[in-house]
Amino acid sequence: MQIRTVTLKDSPHDIQRLYDIMIYAYKVTETEIWGEDYKRMLPEEFQEVIAKGELIGIWIDEVPVGSIHTYPLNAETRAFGLFSVDFAYKGKGIGRKLIAAAEEKARNEGALFMELEILRLKNKELVVKKQLQEWYLRLGYEHISTTDFIDRKPNKAEKAKNFIAPSVFDCYRKALN
Repeated sequence: MQIRTVTLKDSPHDIQRLYDIMIYAYKVTETEIWGEDYKRMLPEEFQEVIAKGELIGIWIDEVPVGSIHTYPLNAETRAFGLFSVDFAYKGKGIGRKLIAAAEEKARNEGALFMELEILRLKNKELVVKKQLQEWYLRLGYEHISTTDFIDRKPNKAEKAKNFIAPSVFDCYRKALN
């Protein structure tokens, strides 16, 4: 198993596979929010994340099986998102290892905290989102706020028009000590 920062020098096949895993994971878990044809991000945007050195990938037997985007929020806080693992590897500790790598990178960059957001339906509980929330709590994250999408990301107001149901962000934080 290899966990490392993904670079543009990685094979186009590996980068495409990581992109496809992420797209599929978000399609499956956010269909009730965005609809059937939702695409989390464009390939060019994924390439930009890689170019900034903000994507950590995990390989098993030289096959990429998941990734996580980690980025600075401010001087003391990093965040992660675009977290995805090939569903064929569910329950094998891959996600936990990716989050641990993101937290380690944040510590090495001098961060004191790690944050994440879970986008969920405002008025209906989905099993997949509830399981995710409970998992993050077990990993030591604390729920710090629930915020309307537009309030949390005013620069994405246009994107919010694509919601098929009202949605909010649950925000979580963990001290990196």
